[in-house]
Order: sequence, then C-alpha cells, then structure tokens
Amino acid sequence: MEEKRTKKEIIAVCLLVLSLLLIVIGTTFAFFQYSKQGTTVNKLESGTLTFIYDENRKEKNGVSLTNAFPMSDTDGVKQTGTGFFEFQVRSEAKGASIYYEIYLTKDNSSTLPEYTIKTYLTEVTGENVESGVSNLFTSEAINLYSELGESQVPSILKQEVVGKTLYQGSVNEEEITKTFRFRMWIDNDANQVRGGEWIHNYKTFSVKVNVYAQNSSISGPTDSAEICNDSNVNEPKLVEGMIPVYYDYEEGTWKKANAKTANWYNYCNQEWANAVTVVEKTEAEAGHDREYYQKAEPGTPILIDDINTMWVWIPRYEYYIPEGAKGNKDTCLYGNVEYECYPNSGEIEINFINGTSKQESDPTNYKVHSAFTFGEDELTGFWYGKFETSTSSECEESTETCNKADLKPYIKPNAISWRYIQNASAFIVSQKMMTDYKTEYGFTGENMDTHLSKNSEWGAVAYLSQSQYGKYGNDGEGVFINNCMQYITGIAGNSVNAFQSTDTCSTNTYNTEIGQKASTTGNITGIYDMSGGSVDRVMGALEEGDTKKPMKSLSGFTDEEGEKQIPDAKYYDLYISNDLSSNDGNLAATACDGYVCYGHALSETLGWNSDSFSFLTSSSPWLSRGGAYGSQWNAGVFSFNRTNGGWFYQLAFRLVLAPRL
Repeated sequence: MEEKRTKKEIIAVCLLVLSLLLIVIGTTFAFFQYSKQGTTVNKLESGTLTFIYDENRKEKNGVSLTNAFPMSDTDGVKQTGTGFFEFQVRSEAKGASIYYEIYLTKDNSSTLPEYTIKTYLTEVTGENVESGVSNLFTSEAINLYSELGESQVPSILKQEVVGKTLYQGSVNEEEITKTFRFRMWIDNDANQVRGGEWIHNYKTFSVKVNVYAQNSSISGPTDSAEICNDSNVNEPKLVEGMIPVYYDYEEGTWKKANAKTANWYNYCNQEWANAVTVVEKTEAEAGHDREYYQKAEPGTPILIDDINTMWVWIPRYEYYIPEGAKGNKDTCLYGNVEYECYPNSGEIEINFINGTSKQESDPTNYKVHSAFTFGEDELTGFWYGKFETSTSSECEESTETCNKADLKPYIKPNAISWRYIQNASAFIVSQKMMTDYKTEYGFTGENMDTHLSKNSEWGAVAYLSQSQYGKYGNDGEGVFINNCMQYITGIAGNSVNAFQSTDTCSTNTYNTEIGQKASTTGNITGIYDMSGGSVDRVMGALEEGDTKKPMKSLSGFTDEEGEKQIPDAKYYDLYISNDLSSNDGNLAATACDGYVCYGHALSETLGWNSDSFSFLTSSSPWLSRGGAYGSQWNAGVFSFNRTNGGWFYQLAFRLVLAPRL
C-alpha cells in the first residue's frame, strides 16, 4: 500500500558554498574578468575601481535547515538563526558607475522541484530594498528594486548562466558598503501534486548566490564577446530510449544526468548536451541492461560498452557573420591547385532561439539557420551523431560486406568508421533505426526521425563550433584533425593540421586531454570526427535538370518504387548550380535558387581556417565534408568536396535524430 503523503515531509535544505562572479572594468584599463569560488573575501583592484564580495558572517556557510517543513511566506521572511545568510558588497567607484546584479543558480544535486522553493532578499543597512517573495526559476514576475528606479535598470546586466535575478543596483563615484540578508524556505503548498509528481519523493534543494558587476561604459552584451547568454537554449528534446548523460572527469565515466534540471549542459561554457542509447541486454562483464539504466538514479555510471549510440544536441539558433570575420586572405594549395583561403577566421555570432520562432532579432544581419526547418516542421533543435557511424565486425572493409542495409549502425568512440557503402544504403540504414531496428536502441519510432545528415545540418554544427559556444569560444583554435590512419572514431592529432599517424590511434583517444581538442567544443561534450578521420558523405546534391530531385550518379538511389527510391525532399539539400562565383567576381554562391546557400557552410565560409573546397559537377554531384586523416591543412569543419555518391574506402557517414513536436 502506498505510504501516505503529508506536507510535513522531512526535507533537508542547504545553501552550498557561495559562488562569485565579478567583472570589474576601469575606465583606463582593458576589459578583463575575474572568477573565484569558495573563499570568504574576493577582491580585485584595478586602480580606478574596486569591487569586493564578502561573506560577512564567517562562522556561517549559508542557510542550513534540517528537518524543515513547508511554511507560509509570513513565517519564511522572519526566519532567524541558521534560516538566513548575510553577505556584503563593497565598492569604491571613482569616476565611473558600477552596476551589479545578485542572482541565484540551482545546484545539480538538487532533488526538490524549484517551484516549491520561496526566496526573500533584503538589504539590512540603509533603506530596505526588499526584493519580494518569489518562486525560484519560474517565468513569474519579481519586483526588482534599485537606486535608479525600476525603469532605469540597465539591460547590459546578463549573467553567464541561467538563474533567478533577486536584485539589481548601482554605485556611483563613492565608497559604499551594503549588507544583504538572504532567506529561503519550502512553499506552504509543497504537498500538492505538480506535473504528475508527488513532492515527497524529493529531499534537498541547493543554490548558489552569485554577484555580477560591470561598469557603465559598455553599451550592451552584443558589444563584447566576453558576455555570454545561453538562456534561450531550447531544452534538449529526449525521445523514448534516450538517456541524458554528463561526463565525470574525476572518475572518467559517463553518468546519467537529471533531465529535470538544465545543469547537465552549459553552452556558455562550451558544454553541449549529450544523450545515449544503451543495449537491451548487456554482454559486458560489469555491464547492465537497458531496464537498469532507465530506472537508475541520476549520477549512475553508464558503461561505455553498454552504449550503442551517442548524440549531441544542436539547439535552434540564428547567426550573423560580421564583416571581416573570415580573416585576412592568403593563398593555399590543395594538391597542386591554388585557392584563396583565410587561415585565421574569426567568430560567427549566434543567438539561441527559444521555441520555434522564424523571426530574426535583426533581419538585416541575422538569419535563422535553415537546418531547423525539416520539411513542414520547425524544430527546437536536433541530435547529431557524436562520432562517425560504425557497425558490427560483419563489415570487413569491402563493398560486398559493407554496402548493406541489414547491418545495424552504432555511434561510439574507438570504433572503425563504416565505409564502403553507397549513399542510398546509408540512408536506408538511418531510416531503419526508427523502424526495423528500433528495439536495438529502445526507440518507439514515434515523434522522431532518424536520417543521413544533410549538408545544412553539418553546416549548423560547423557554425556553432565557430562561435563563442564552441571550440572557437573555448580556445580560439580550430577543431584538431583526426589523423588516425586506421579510421578509428574520436581520435585527435597533436595539432589542427597534424600529419597522418598510427600512434595517435591509441594515445589520443576522445577522452584524453589532446583527444578532446578534436571535438567541436574542445572538450568531451562536443562532436568528433568533423575534421579528418573518414570523409563524411552528406545528403546534398546537384539537381537533375528541373526535376527537383538530385542527380543519382552512383549513389544507389533510383526513381523506381522501393527502399532505394529517392526520398522526400526534406531529406536532402538541392543545389541548382555548380557556379560559386557571383556577378561581382567574388566567391559568393549561386547554388540555392540563385542565391547564397545560407547556413550550408559553402560560400559563406569558403576557405575559412584554410579548409579546402571543391564544388559539385555533373559527374560528381554529391557533397562530402570534413576531409580525411591525411588531408592536414585541407581538412576541417568547413572543408567540402564532391563524390559520385558511390562506395569509397574513405567515405563514411553521419546520423541525425530529429525529434518532432
């Protein structure tokens, strides 16, 4: 019999060690940042401005309530003893104003729903500037008080992580000290059922208090690449069978994440959301079956041998390529052919879009990326295969054994990529993941679509990698080449343009320090094998006459009914011209209905990072991406070439999972 639930559940509430994020700018000094955790007093002095965060009561580490019961707002705001936490902000602002913001972020270990928590912030010195009682992390309005008045609160205050703003204020040309008192408690209605779940299942809630400060000389977040905002990132849409995961660096293992929180990814920190599928029955000595992992608590390790596919979430976004972002022009060689290239390309500016809006924030400059339009559906995002596709050992590197649609695809590190296969066979395999093979991954086949990557989808990943949210924002370098001559997935060379090798196949695996530089984020959360490894075939081809269908060539596709019939138009990108030159002589593109193929990583990024290019011809009408392990300077996320769509010993493929609304 189910145990009776009451609102007097024993719930532990604690406030973790406070986290500080300060940005201090002097009028005569360059922009810089300072971040530190866990000390009582953190101070950085520029010579013109000083801003200090001080945990005022050293004997206290924060709110620490045990055996706590839900309470009314009236009682919550009066808590004493261990029921509140005090801290100070002090500033000496000579000749400049400093705006600051106090906000909360939830800790990943929390298991109590945020809608059950109430907060209250007051200033205990000077005039009371109570923030008002508010639920955490909801869209409900909160009263923000500041010396400037609510209508004058500057828009430039943007925290680096998603959180709940409690207070905004400013100091101006004077030394000032303010003491704040923070309280939080469990809502009196915490015994109610919300979203189909009973509150009694949860036990703890933890938050960090953050202080963010910046001077008034910056006009807004778009004027500084140092300011990051990923608050509009669409929540990764998991389909049945997928398990959200994060990587525990200390233990060196993937673990099940809590999908109810946003803390398993942070695009501002170049940490992209990851998910996996697992085998139905394990064969590993220390492994577990699918049912075990699906029922397991967050934090449970997931054995790599039990994983059969790994995916990375690409959220819906708009992009803008600023003038001069391509960098200074140079001359590069592809074989014996010279081409114009740009060795040191810059940032692609990206704004994430919440929901499925097609409206750009600035239509003059920004464009919603085309990859998020899938036929008649507008996607909040899509899952991209974390590695090049592999298969079972039955594929023995020949067209006779590999060009088959009855082999199951896998997406894993340290596997040999699946080559010797035609476009048509690869596409059929991708579709069977949601039909014939769905039990292999735990998919239901409903509200999802698995398919061979389109060129525009490759472009969406490439652009995100070249933004502040990807490898470019991590270290400013390009994605390191996979230079493994054995076609093993997830390997990195020792540089962006490393020469081919067999040694790295075992030393620079995806989870090593060097290996992670071959991902689109520069860490383990990104997508691998997009530079080097095998060349990746994508669904993008020249149009055959005016048929609105791609040229077939040796792709294996036919016009006849059957599984190899050319698929619906939503599964491929069609190019009507192989001419990359515009009327003014620049390498623009006239491939898509006479206009630039926006977002396709063709003309917009032609020659970026010195990546080579070779556009389509009638004899080789299908696109391939990324270059091979021996391409060195010519490989890269912006590199593209042409193929006839047939099998080739260096051609592999990528998979995409598009969750439908």
